[in-house]
Amino acid sequence: MSPRILLRLGAVAAGLTLAAGLATPAMAASAAHGATAGPPTCVVSAAPNKFIETGLGSQASSVAFIIIVECQPVYSEQTVEIHTPQLSNACQGHLSWYSATSATDTTTPVPTGDSFDVTLDNDGNATAVVWGGPSCAASVDLIEADLTVAPFTTAITQVVIAPPVTTQPGVFAFPGAQVEDATTSSVAAIFYAEFPSVYGERHVEFSDAQLYDQCGGRIIWVGADQEILATNTKTVTTTLDDNGNAFVVALAGPSCATGTSLIEADLIGPPYITLTNQFTILSPRVTV
Repeated sequence: MSPRILLRLGAVAAGLTLAAGLATPAMAASAAHGATAGPPTCVVSAAPNKFIETGLGSQASSVAFIIIVECQPVYSEQTVEIHTPQLSNACQGHLSWYSATSATDTTTPVPTGDSFDVTLDNDGNATAVVWGGPSCAASVDLIEADLTVAPFTTAITQVVIAPPVTTQPGVFAFPGAQVEDATTSSVAAIFYAEFPSVYGERHVEFSDAQLYDQCGGRIIWVGADQEILATNTKTVTTTLDDNGNAFVVALAGPSCATGTSLIEADLIGPPYITLTNQFTILSPRVTV
C-alpha cells in the first residue's frame, strides 16, 4: 500500500476518533435527559409590557395591563391566582381587576388588592385586566400566575410603568390581537391614544363600531379611574392628560364574533384629528 494511501487512512481514522469524541458528551446528555422538553405547564404575559402612566387630577399617573394566562388544556377549568405585590406597591395599593372567567364571576372591575383569581377556559386560557392608580410610580413590577392544583406551577413576567411623557401621535390596541375565551367568547382590550401635547386636557372620543357589532352591542367602557364610562355603546369620551395621552378599556362580550375591527380616536373640536388602528378577535384555541 502506498504511503499516500496510508496517510489518507490515518487522517480518516483521526477524524472519526475526533468526531466520536465530540459526539459522546451530547449522546450522554441525550440519554440522561431523554427527548426534548415539551411545552411549559403555564405561561403568563402582559399587554402592553410597558405603560406610560396617564390621567388628570384624580386619575393622574394611572395605568392598565391585560394579563394573559395560558396553560396546557389538561388544566382547563382550574383556578390560577395572579399575584402582583410590586405593582400594588407602585400604585399605592390602588388595584382593580376584571375577568370574563373570574373565579368570583364579576362583570365590572373590583378592588381585590394585589391578588386576583381567574378560571381557565377549556383551552387552558384566561385573561384579566388590572387597573392601577392614581399615583402609580415609575417601576419594573413582577407578575406571578400560580396554578392552584398540582404541579402548582408558577409562571412569571414583568411590566414596566413609565413616567408621563409626550409621544408620537397614534392610537393603539393592547393587545393588537386576542384569542377570545372559550367559555363566554369575550375579549378585553386597552385603547390608548397619543395626541400632540398642545391638545392636552381636550376631550377625545374612542370608537369601534365593528367591535360593537361583532359583540352584539355588548361593550362596557371603563376609564382610567376604574369607573364605567359607558355601557353598550359604539363610542366613549374621555379627557387627554397634559401630555396629550388617554386610555379606555373595552370589555366586550359575551358571544363576540371573530374578525378585525377599526378603532378610532377623534379629537373633539378643531382641528378634528382622527387616529386609527386595528384590533383583531381570534377564535378560541390552545395556545401552549
